[in-house]
Amino acid sequence: MTHARPAPPATRPFPPAHPRAGGPLPRLRADDFRRSRFIAVMKVLLPGAAIVLLAVVAAWPALDFDDDTFRLDFTLVAPPAAEEPQMLNPRLLSIDSRRQPVTLSADVATQLSGDAEVFQLNQPKADILLADGTWWSLSAVEGVYQRERDVLDLVGEVKLFHDSGYEFGTEAARVYFERREVVGDRPVYGQGPFGELRAQGFRIVERGERILFTGKSRLTLFGGLRTPTK
Repeated sequence: MTHARPAPPATRPFPPAHPRAGGPLPRLRADDFRRSRFIAVMKVLLPGAAIVLLAVVAAWPALDFDDDTFRLDFTLVAPPAAEEPQMLNPRLLSIDSRRQPVTLSADVATQLSGDAEVFQLNQPKADILLADGTWWSLSAVEGVYQRERDVLDLVGEVKLFHDSGYEFGTEAARVYFERREVVGDRPVYGQGPFGELRAQGFRIVERGERILFTGKSRLTLFGGLRTPTK
C-alpha cells in the first residue's frame, strides 16, 4: 500500500522593502521635482514681493508732487511692526517757483497717523540754495514737515551754517521753503568772520540773503571790541 506524500505548505509573498529598512528608495518623478523646486522659489519671491508692495503703498501719497513741492525718494521701508508708515533714510527734493532747489533728508521719516501731509523726521537736514549761488545748511535732532504748507519745524540742537563761514545755534526754528525764510524766537548764539553774537531771536529774510537778530542782542567783535545792540 502506497502512502501519498503531503503537499508543501503555501508560501506567503514577502512585503516590499521599506526605505527605512535598507531597501531601494523610490524614484522621484519629474513632476515631483518640478513641484518641489517651484515651492522653494515661491518661498523666496513672495516675501520679497510683499516688502516691495508695502514700500509702494507707504510712499504713494508723497510720490505725486508738482515741480514746486517736494518729491520723495527713499531707500528702505521700516519693518511692518511700526504703528505708522516709516521710511529709512528719506531724501526729499524740491524746486521752488524760481527754479531754486532745496534738499531735505533725515534718518527716519514717519507719516503721522491720520494725516498724509505731515511727516515726523528724525535727524533732519535741509540744504537751501540761494539765488547768488551761496547756500544755507540746517540740521536738528527732530523736525516736522508739513507738505501742504511747505514748512519745516526744527526742534533740539538746531544748527544753521552759511557757506561764507557763519554758524548759528538755537533750540527751535521754522523754515518756510518757498520764501527761503527761517524764523526763531529762542535764544540764539553764533560766530563768524566778524566775531561772536548772542540774541533772543532771529529772522533770515529776503530769500535767505539777509539775517536779522531780534530782542536784546550782544555782539563781540574779534580784536576785543564789544558792541551791544538792540
